[in-house]
Amino acid sequence: MVSIIDNFNQVSLHNPSEEILKLYSHIDEIYEVDPRGYNITRPLFSHSDMPNFLNTPTINIKDFGWDKPFVYSVVLHHNNALAAKHLNLIPKKILEQIKEKKCKLVLDNTMEGDEVTRFFKAIYNSIEELKLPASQIYYVTNSLVAENEHKSWISEKNIYNTINVISFMYNVMDVQRLKNLNHLPQHVDIEEEIYYKEQNIDKIKPFLKVNRTGRPERNLFMLHLNKYDLFDKFLISFPEYPDYNFPSNMFHNITQEDNIESLKLKCPFDIDQTDIDNHGPPGAGIGKFNADLPFDPTHYRNSMLSFVMCAFPFVEGCCHLHSSTFNPIYCGHPVIQFGPHNHLEVLKSLGFKTFSKWWDESYDKEGEGWVRFQGVLNNLNTLRKLSKTQILNMYKDMKNVLQHNSDLIQNYNIKKVLIDRIL
Repeated sequence: MVSIIDNFNQVSLHNPSEEILKLYSHIDEIYEVDPRGYNITRPLFSHSDMPNFLNTPTINIKDFGWDKPFVYSVVLHHNNALAAKHLNLIPKKILEQIKEKKCKLVLDNTMEGDEVTRFFKAIYNSIEELKLPASQIYYVTNSLVAENEHKSWISEKNIYNTINVISFMYNVMDVQRLKNLNHLPQHVDIEEEIYYKEQNIDKIKPFLKVNRTGRPERNLFMLHLNKYDLFDKFLISFPEYPDYNFPSNMFHNITQEDNIESLKLKCPFDIDQTDIDNHGPPGAGIGKFNADLPFDPTHYRNSMLSFVMCAFPFVEGCCHLHSSTFNPIYCGHPVIQFGPHNHLEVLKSLGFKTFSKWWDESYDKEGEGWVRFQGVLNNLNTLRKLSKTQILNMYKDMKNVLQHNSDLIQNYNIKKVLIDRIL
């Protein structure tokens, strides 16, 4: 099987051509403002790396003889439901081949993982309007609960001709790419990590918190550190303080104006050169801001525990865990995470071990998002009272769990999952 490429599915998500943008001129939603206030324009469909994941050779549409089955892949805009609503924008020839069951259409959401119900409603409406066979549609997403959500949704709607939904841990697979670029170590031996931390106990920090983009919960976490003067216990990255509204009652002790202004004056917190060179409007290179730029992996050696703010922590029906979770786990860090409801159970279902022996993880079962966030702060308030030696002893005690989790990522053959299920 081969993958077909053309101008439509090779366009950049962040730098679309004027020709492509004309196709979307009637869709106002493609014009957005990012969390830091910069204007951005993103097409609904763009370049996908799925041919590399599937190990399929690519053929330009102009050179294809339409004599064999093929795959056509597109990355979906962050608003997946909007893309599904406008599925008719996909080139007419491709839609015709889908109808004849010669084309497998892969809707690539591997780097995101928002709530999926609105997407399901939109995609099934488009399939009906365009008279496409649902079996030829593959939705690959980083939402680790999407498959179960789809099963529940089609059962409720009594739908029997269904698309293929695949939950895909992109950032577990992506560890291999980061290793090849020397952004992550080739192998992690927890015994070696323990020895290093023992020998360098004076210079290492108990905790690590890295941030690229602002979110309300990330701001609150930083405000908590500022209020209680905890920065000396952290290696920390925080480029700027975007203004957000917070819950009015729960965090009044840290959201007072003087604390906010005090934190703003301390920004940016640049943890390494990747931070120093990473300020400005969205883009890549010095003077631009790349939210996905990896951090120097030495920070994991020089600290003992990561606090993680997951994507979409307040959204029901999703579980999007990305590099902020899996990079520290691979590098031998225990993690305390603010994530979607019951996300730790999802991790355990995938073979990972969590850390309820050493701190309270019951907060993850709380249905209300800000209550879960407070649970993370409660754990920090307990752990910050421990000495570095006490935290190191805790780290030693969890050695087998840390090695298990790192090895699980090291040995994951996630590509095979995609190849088996799509091809």
